[in-house]
Amino acid sequence: MKHRPSWLGKKIRYFFQYRLTPVGQMAVFLMFLSASGIITVEIPIYQMFCGIVALFGVVEFCGTLFRPRLKVTATFPEKVTVGDTALGLVSIQNIGYFPACDIMCGCFLLPEGLSHTNARAMIPSLARGQQATLPVEILGERRGEYPIPHMSIHSTFPLNFMRIGSANVPVNKLTVVPSFHRLEQLDIPISHRYQHGGMLLESRSGNAAEYVGNREYIPGEPTKRLDFRAWARVGKPVVREYQEEFCSRVAIVLDTHVEPRWPFPPRQALQELEAAISLTAAVADSLTHMGTTIELFAAGPDLFFFQTADAQFTSFESILEILASIEPTRHNPFDQLTPAISESLESTSVVICLFTDWDETREMLVNQIIRSGCALRVLLVRERPPTRPFPHDEYYTALSPADVLRGDVCLL
Repeated sequence: MKHRPSWLGKKIRYFFQYRLTPVGQMAVFLMFLSASGIITVEIPIYQMFCGIVALFGVVEFCGTLFRPRLKVTATFPEKVTVGDTALGLVSIQNIGYFPACDIMCGCFLLPEGLSHTNARAMIPSLARGQQATLPVEILGERRGEYPIPHMSIHSTFPLNFMRIGSANVPVNKLTVVPSFHRLEQLDIPISHRYQHGGMLLESRSGNAAEYVGNREYIPGEPTKRLDFRAWARVGKPVVREYQEEFCSRVAIVLDTHVEPRWPFPPRQALQELEAAISLTAAVADSLTHMGTTIELFAAGPDLFFFQTADAQFTSFESILEILASIEPTRHNPFDQLTPAISESLESTSVVICLFTDWDETREMLVNQIIRSGCALRVLLVRERPPTRPFPHDEYYTALSPADVLRGDVCLL
């Protein structure tokens, strides 16, 4: 049964974590140190205790008397790249009678991976009816989807001892997508297998094959292609000839496996995974500019399968969102990946595999892809020696995670 904190425990935690500023927390600490002086008035330190208590009484009285009444609206981005800052703008209007002083914004209890970088930013004063904008900067330190607790707009007037007021601004979530360095060139092997129509059948609305000319009618052909104007001009049946567009479909297979070391996986293995995810984003970005349809396969605690509906409308942002949510897995992910990939190999032209190791299970998957007739490109992102010797071939490339993260990998 989960233990629930008592009402008194909640109040104490609220007082120390929210109501008191760092200056106020230091004052409370000094007050407890000087509490020994209340035993007798003969010890002068009791004067410090009484002075701090009186000071808190004045702060509480003045803060309650001049408690600000604020109207708050905020705009906040939904996405940010790892290492970048998400800039939110909080519009604050004083709708009270008295001026509002020392207005600040607090993002308390942020999840690990986010940090509030300008927590000390404040508006010194807002006259009655005046409006101002307070910037809020949230640094995305690690990729992921993070729920953000309500941002609290408060005043630290007077003396910056306590936070007065609690106008909350709701923020849904912040997605921190992986950073990547764009590739100058990506060589993928040529395949003669294409996706007819340039797109998936379920998204063909509004598209047609390309007209290439006329030719003589062959008995038994559909009559709907007869060109009656050309027939009247040449004196014999003529049909219109069309050529269907073709577009290559590329599948990206991402390896999310890290060694099951107790209690945590080694830092080097996590760095290799982050480099592989960053390189996956770079490869997907290059394929998007090539006009190919993309399928992404990744297995962590959950199986991720993303399929674009059209080469002309590939949602690269959706791929980044999936990569932001991927977590490392300690079990072999190819038990889930291999059946899912096998189902789509018949309509896939090229498969690009990004591995963090090379062993028997990965080699079996690669052999299955080759047997299906798909062209193959294998990228191994690993600093340590792989479990089995990695093949040396034109389309087998071993990369250093440090080089990938620094952006030194420009040509593939």
